[in-house]
Order: sequence, then structure tokens, then C-alpha cells
Amino acid sequence: MALLALVALASCEATTGRAPLQRAALEEGAVIVAGPGGYCIDPVTLERRAGRGFAVLASCQILSGGESGAFVDPMMLTVTVGPVEGAADLPSPETMAAEAGQRVIAGGGVVDGLSLVHLAAGGNRVLPEGDPRYWRGAFRLNGRLVLMALYAPKDGTLAGRDGAAMLQAVRAHITRLSPEAAVQR
Repeated sequence: MALLALVALASCEATTGRAPLQRAALEEGAVIVAGPGGYCIDPVTLERRAGRGFAVLASCQILSGGESGAFVDPMMLTVTVGPVEGAADLPSPETMAAEAGQRVIAGGGVVDGLSLVHLAAGGNRVLPEGDPRYWRGAFRLNGRLVLMALYAPKDGTLAGRDGAAMLQAVRAHITRLSPEAAVQR
């Protein structure tokens, strides 16, 4: 079902008759996922399981089939929440690139507890007709590891340098809305 939702997102069609969500609580409310204005959560892809959570953020306008939401740059941003493995450090940009089997593009790094990496290829495998370049990010929040991946249309601004700013904005919204609003580093 989640794969069908991703394909529908890529083709800019509404994924369901259900309204997109402004926010969603994952991990028993420890992490509240939300995006900047104009971006919503696809209710079809929302997954809440013990120890894991998953959500897809995209344009509210696209998710609602044009029924609501302002025009924003199109993107698909996945958020995965899970336990911090033991005393593991935040994954470095190099580690995230190696796990994806991809080459790093300049522009990533670790800033204020957010690890960012810009990857050279693979985005168009997730988002058909998307840009091969995509972004990954990771941070710790309330004892959980939050992983993000941002996919954008070919040559879209979010596939380039603006993608890092979007991941920073999403992280800021999640941190502000989540209990304790404190990022563990």
C-alpha cells in the first residue's frame, strides 16, 4: 500500500479520499512529525508500530488533489523514527552515504546536532521522474533516532542546495512540536 501511495505522490495525484494531516504523533507521542506551511502528511503512508514510525510529507495541495493548501515546491520527504541503537553516535554524513551506496555531493555536514548528506544518485529510483540527487538527514530527539530523506522533481530547487534548508526546517518543526522540545546530541 505504501508503494502505491509513493507512486501516486510522484504522479501528483491525490493518494486517498482522506484529508492530509497537519501533524502526526509517532513513538507513542515522543516525536510529533509536521512540515513547514504548505506541506502535510500523507495518511495512507503513516505507519505507527511499536519501536518504529514512518510518515511521508508532501505538498498539501498535491495530497488533497487540489482541495486545500498553498502552492509550494513539490517534494516527497520521508521521516522514519526508531530507537537509538545502544550508545551509538549520530550517523555521520559519510556513514549515511555508505549505507545508501552513494557518492556524496558537497553541502552536507553536521550542524547543531543534525547530520546532513547530499547524495549524487538514487532519488529518481524512489520518485519516478525525480532528480537523481537527494538529501538525507538524521538527528536524535527524546531518545529516538529520526531519519529523513528528501526527494524532489528533476532539477527542482529542493534537489539542490535548498534541500538542506528544508531538512533543517522540518527538523525545527518536529523539535518544536515534540514533548520536551529538546534535541539529544
